[in-house]
This record gives sequence, C-alpha cells and structure tokens, in this order.
Amino acid sequence: MARRFSKSKTIDTRSEDEQQQDRSRRLRIVGPWAITALGPVLVEGGHLIVAGNPAALALATLGIAGTGAGLCKLLSHLDSKAKRDKDTVRLHQVNTITVTAAVTLGTITGVDTAATAGAWAIGGIGLSLANNLWSSFHKKGSEKGASKWEKLESEIGLAKHELKEAHSNGKGTVLATIEAKDGATAEDLARRIPAMASALKLGKGRITHTVDDDDSSLITMRVQVADLLKEGFPWRGPSAFGASIGDVPIRTGRYEDGEDVLLNITGMLRDPGPLSNGNVEHAIAMGVNGAGKTQGNQLIIVECGTRTEVSVIAIDCSKFQQDFGHVRHGIDWPIDKKDAARRFFKLLPNAIEKRTDHLAAMGLSKWEPGCGLNFLVVIGEEAADFAADNEHYQKILRTARAAGIWILTSIQRATHNNMDTDSRANSPAGLCFGLRDGADAQYCLPDEAIDAGAWPQWGNRKPGYHYAAGLGIPEDRWHITARTELASKRDQADAITAGAAIRTPLDSITAEAFGDLYVNRTTYDAPLLPKEEGEDDTPQQAAPAPTATATTPVAPAAPAYSGPPDEEMDGVDPDTMAREVEELTEMLQNVLDEDPEPGEYDHLRIEDEIEPPADDAPVFELGGDDSDKLTSEQGRQALYERLDQWVREGKNSFAPRDVTDIVIRVGLSDTKRWFYRQRDALLEAGVISEDESDEGFGKYDILRSPLS
Repeated sequence: MARRFSKSKTIDTRSEDEQQQDRSRRLRIVGPWAITALGPVLVEGGHLIVAGNPAALALATLGIAGTGAGLCKLLSHLDSKAKRDKDTVRLHQVNTITVTAAVTLGTITGVDTAATAGAWAIGGIGLSLANNLWSSFHKKGSEKGASKWEKLESEIGLAKHELKEAHSNGKGTVLATIEAKDGATAEDLARRIPAMASALKLGKGRITHTVDDDDSSLITMRVQVADLLKEGFPWRGPSAFGASIGDVPIRTGRYEDGEDVLLNITGMLRDPGPLSNGNVEHAIAMGVNGAGKTQGNQLIIVECGTRTEVSVIAIDCSKFQQDFGHVRHGIDWPIDKKDAARRFFKLLPNAIEKRTDHLAAMGLSKWEPGCGLNFLVVIGEEAADFAADNEHYQKILRTARAAGIWILTSIQRATHNNMDTDSRANSPAGLCFGLRDGADAQYCLPDEAIDAGAWPQWGNRKPGYHYAAGLGIPEDRWHITARTELASKRDQADAITAGAAIRTPLDSITAEAFGDLYVNRTTYDAPLLPKEEGEDDTPQQAAPAPTATATTPVAPAAPAYSGPPDEEMDGVDPDTMAREVEELTEMLQNVLDEDPEPGEYDHLRIEDEIEPPADDAPVFELGGDDSDKLTSEQGRQALYERLDQWVREGKNSFAPRDVTDIVIRVGLSDTKRWFYRQRDALLEAGVISEDESDEGFGKYDILRSPLS
C-alpha cells in the first residue's frame, strides 16, 4: 500500500501591508537586472525588424523617443502628487532618460556587436547596482530627511489637509496654503495647531490660520519661526506731520513681518492705503499693568498732536502727569479728576447733538475732512475709574461715532465689573496687549482674531507687544503680533512742541456746547520732563485756558496731615508733660470758679419747675425781618447768581445746605418745596446734575452757569 506524502504549508504571520512592502522591495531589486538582461534581446529584435526599411526605422526611433519623453512627464506628475523628495524624483528621471536613450540607440545600431553589447552591459550593470543601493539605503535616509509636513501628516493626523504651497517672506514668517480634502475643515486643522506647534518646537500663538472667504477648503496658515520684535523698533517720528487727521492713517508700530501698524480712527480717509474706509469704531486697549498700553496711547496722542482738524481729550484720574506729562501741552483738554470726568461725560451728549446738527445741515451723515468740526479723540486711561458704573458712558458710545468722536477705553481687564457689557459691545475695535490669561482676549478682540490663533498670554514680559483688530485693518492681520515703536519722552515732547504751529483749535460749535466746563479747563504750555544738564530749575506750571474769561486766586493749600497728636508726643519729657497738665487743670478750675451760671441753678432738682424769666430779661432773636424776605422770582435770581459765582470761582459741586441762607429768605410758607421746584428746573435745563458717585450722595454737579 502506497504511502501518501503531504508537504506542509508555511504560514506567513506578516500583515498584508508588510507582505506588499516585501513584494515591492523584491521588484525594485530584481527589476533593474531583468531589464539589463532581457533588454538587449528585445532591442535587437526591433532593430532586425526595421533595419531594412529606412522609413520604418525613422518612425520607430521617433516613437521610442516620444514615448520616453511622455514617460518622463508622467513620472514627474506622479512624483509631485505623491510629494516625493527631490532625490527620488531625480532617480526616476535618470532611469527613464537613460533607458529611453539606450533603446533608441540600440534600435538604430543594434546590440549585436561587441561595442554595443559592452556598452549596454556596463551601463545596465551600473544602473542596476545604483537602484539596488538606493532601495536598500534610501528608506532610512528619507525618513531622517523627510519634510516636516510629512512628519506632521503621519504623527498628528493631517492626511486630509494637503500642503499646496509654502514660502517664506524672508522676515521669519512662513506662509503656507493648505487645502482641506474629503470633508475636512479648517476647524479640524485648528484643533491640531497646538500639537503642530509642539512638533515644530514653536510657542503658543506662533501658528495662526485664516480661511478663504469664497472657498472654505482653502486655508492660509502662518508660521512665525523667529521673533523679529524682540529688539524693538526705534520711533520714526510722526507719520504725516501737518496733514489732516482725515488724510492718511496714523502709525503706531510694526507687525512681526515688518509691515506698519496703521489705524483708521476717523473711519473715512482720503488715502486709506492698505486699510478700508467705513465708520468710526470705538476701541478698547486692554492689558495688564506694564504691558505697554500707555506707551501706545502716547503714540496716538503724538500722531494727533502733529495733525490738523483734530483735538485730543485725555482722561486719566490716577496718574495723569506721570502718564501724559511729557505730551500734556498737545492735549486740548486734560482731565485728571473723577468729578471732572463725570461732568465731562454728562455734557458730551450736548456736544454730540450740536455736532450732528451741524453735519446734518451740511448734508453729511458722518464726519469728513473739511466739515468745519475737529475730529475728537477721547482717550480714557485707567477707564475703570470712571466707566464701570457710568450710565452716560454707555449712551455716548452708541451715538458719538456719527458726530466724529472716537473713544479709546484703556483698561487692564474689560470684565463686566470694570466696564459695562453694553459699553464693551459698542467698542468693536481692540488693541490687546499682554494678558495674564490669554482667554481674557475675548473681552477685547473680535472672535475672528481669537479663532485665527491670537493668544496674548505674555503678561508684561513683552512690553508693547499687542494685537490690533478693527479700525480699518484687514481681517487677515488681526491675529498677527505687533509691537509699538520705541519713543523717548523727550522726542515725543519735541514733536508735540513742533506741532503747535499747525494744530487746529477746537471748533466753536463744540467749545460752546461744553460751555463753562471747557472755558475753565486747565491747559499746559510746556511738557513735564525731567531736567537735563544745563536746564534751569524753574517749575513748570499749568497755564490758564486760552478762552477763559476770568481768573480766580488759588486757595492756599491745606497743611499736610501729620497723623494724630499722639504720634508727635514720642519725644516729650514726662516731667514736662505732667507740669503742663497740672497748669491746664488749674486754668480750667479758675474759669469754672469765675462762671456764676452753674451756682445759680445748683439748688434745682430735675423734678422742680424753672421760674419764668423776668419781664425785663433780654430775648435772643435769630435776626431778620419781613423787609429781608425775597419773592419767588428774587429767590430764583439769587440762586442763579450764586451758581454763576461758583462756576467762575471753579466750584464744581454743591449740597443743598450751601444755599440754605437763600432758601429761608424766600417769603413762602413751604420753602422746601420751592427749592425742589428750582432744582428740578435746573436739572432739566442741564445746568446741574446729580452726583452719582459713592461719596457724592445728596450733592449736585454744576455743569454750567445758569446765566450763560
């Protein structure tokens, strides 16, 4: 009986991918040698077929050469689609060109001679060895030298985002165009940006992206590989000295790619340049203490102070002289007290109404250069001091832009307890400096800038670094880091001084709308700067406003508080103190002994009745008689004259008790009701307003003279 033998089958434990890779590797090794060995047979056969016919030989030669050229182009396209490295592309081209040339020449001359056969053998063996060596060693080398994008594709899952184009601007910035495929979105790419930044060893916020408005699959990714802002940029001086504020934008710094930071604060410019025209956009300048907000505001003031058709109103109730002392002579209206800021915002609606009436009469819906009104730039430094609960601040932000008024709210953190949410909503533009928490940027920057990757979480470690959004700036630059230029206080002061010759005084319409508050303002004719060597020590004083109608002597300053008396008795000798106390006690006893009144009634008890005074006893009277009484009209006139006097003296607020002497003289039975009627009339006329501050309960602000 015959035995059956069975051959055991070997089980391959490799995966399908591994088996396919092995087959491809064998093909790459054996293929070149097969072409070298079998190629001469095929070429020689073709030569024998066409050698006897010159026409056929020419056509065959052209066909082989054309086929080779087509293969070269096809391989180049396939290599480009597959994103193969340059060395692989070169290898494919060399192989294709060499084989095409060998087949063409062999078809013409044949490979039956020793010379042609030798040339084929030498060339074929050389190419085969080169391809084998490439197949063995290129994989490891290509992995080591693969592009960073290929690594990202494999490591963090970017296979559905194809890198179409990438180029450097030569200033540390790489711009890449990426196409999202197979349903991928820009949001998918944005979620992987933190991992991408880590893989590329870049800091957070250094990779940003924007999406094409017309094609959401096209994404522009911006990678900042070097910080060119670290050393800063020296201030180049005013950007357009002597020009109108409505001519060209103002310049405050540079972006990290070297472009200028330009702001269109008026909304309309004759030459906007790269910016767009539109409406006035109030702005919030936000950043922690020391982040550089004030330096940015100083540059804005200097730009305005060297232009025409613009007036600057700076409000700083914390440290005006420290922040703006060196440019104070370029500020048309400096406000450094909370009560003055409060009264300013109460009168500003009146100015807005007068200005809009003027623009409407000229047929204008917004401020334009040459309209006869100065553009008003209102900079509120440390705005939490006056904007937190200021109802007037909210209303002004809603209406001021149509009147040619731009308001910059400078604040450390624009949360609801520092700035009303309605006020924040009416300030669409933002200058976001360093923050302790990058998420706080939502209170200052538009969502588009944050979604694109803006992340200002550097605190005060990078003074002057910021993002700028709105104000005519193209949206694709909202997420690009910028830095204010470095300007010394003396250079800024010199520029403001030079600009005095060209600055336009505040227009009469606006000045009259502010009334006595503007007339009695404090102005400066010199900068406050530290003394340099050779300068005299003459103190720099405030100058009266040019339009002031009266001057008032300054009240003598109260002596400085030196603490309770106990704090000044530390060095007194105890014996001396005892003698003084003894002398004081003796003097007090002498006074009591000389006063007969205590002894006159010392016999009385609490239950005894006091005897009535004698008929000839003196009677104490409060004074006044009917001849001193005032009619209602006379009392009103006296009240108005009192308020007018206070305005001229610089008194800005009062309490009802300050006019009691007038009220009690009015010849009416209910003088209290008379006063309330007068108060309500003054409130309605805008002469006075209630003091809403915590310490001002029951008081009234004087906004203007009732006689003006």
